[in-house]
Amino acid sequence: MKRIACISLTLLLTATFVQQQGCTDRFPLESLAQAQVPLTLGDTTYVEIVPPFAGFNQPGGILIGNDQLLYVADTKNDRIVMMNVAGQFLAARRIVSPQSIAQDLRLDLLIGGVVVQANGDSVGALFRIKLVGSQHNLANAELDTLWQETARPRRRFLGVAVMPDNKFLALRSGPDNSSFVDPDSRILIFNANDVFLTPLADLVTRAGSGITDINRPTAIAAFPNSKDFIVLQSSAGIAYGALWMTYQLSADFDGWLPKFDPARIDQRFIDFIRPNRFVNPAGVVVDARRRDIFITDAAMDSVLKFDSRGRFKPESFGFAATGGRLRRPTGVAFFDKTLYVADALENKIFRFKLSTDF
Repeated sequence: MKRIACISLTLLLTATFVQQQGCTDRFPLESLAQAQVPLTLGDTTYVEIVPPFAGFNQPGGILIGNDQLLYVADTKNDRIVMMNVAGQFLAARRIVSPQSIAQDLRLDLLIGGVVVQANGDSVGALFRIKLVGSQHNLANAELDTLWQETARPRRRFLGVAVMPDNKFLALRSGPDNSSFVDPDSRILIFNANDVFLTPLADLVTRAGSGITDINRPTAIAAFPNSKDFIVLQSSAGIAYGALWMTYQLSADFDGWLPKFDPARIDQRFIDFIRPNRFVNPAGVVVDARRRDIFITDAAMDSVLKFDSRGRFKPESFGFAATGGRLRRPTGVAFFDKTLYVADALENKIFRFKLSTDF
């Protein structure tokens, strides 16, 4: 009863603030006191920091950049939003249907979105926004269109992952994977000057049960200061919803191999590659300090957490533990011990922190 009373009081105070502020403030002010709502029982649990950041329409990818600012691909509002980590709105830039966002070491933004052509077709495209040249003025920064899928307008870029040398991987998805030469679902490699190099050959586009099979990819994220990356995919027709690819360079091989492989007896029961562990994983981020991995599953309304050895961590949480507040988690970001989760049904950015990190 005591815990319920505390939560009720928090909700009452939040509702009172909203009623007093009216409907004109789309983002909470930094001066608003941050209440804390416990999510699960136990010594180490995630605590929600309230209120969440509101004012979005089906937010997709989110990012805490190298400049320590929060960027949101506000998909249905056709814009990229720049905020500080306390939730203060700083700027916005129009991009049609942005779904993914990353930042390279030059502080340029790389975005997967859409170009509307003269005939009305919506075509998947990659964009670069050059923030430094504009003194971080997002609204007026130079915007380059790097790539357009004009021949296959149903393709979309659902993720971008930047390597330490500013090369980047662009995750492309689409409904037609019948072509052996150029299927919709592939990872494309670009150099630091935005020149297309090659499709990544280390993953096979097909429905199947192999650890390197990709069919319906949904997101990609690189490890900080590493060429390793994680690619996510929907569970339809595949066994593994999350693949951890680690970069290998030797006299005989230059490319990526799965870090965990069920073909190896010593890795067969690792949690990260348990078959059908995920349903519709939508977002992934890595805690650079602890090397923990956070994966949101939009179908399970959950945030799943794994350590660097691929072991499932019991602090994972979801719909029930948040009292029904987390309903369709999509993008996820991490900074300063705080987890930021975009919810495409609630149209909000939720924040969480471990109880032991306060």
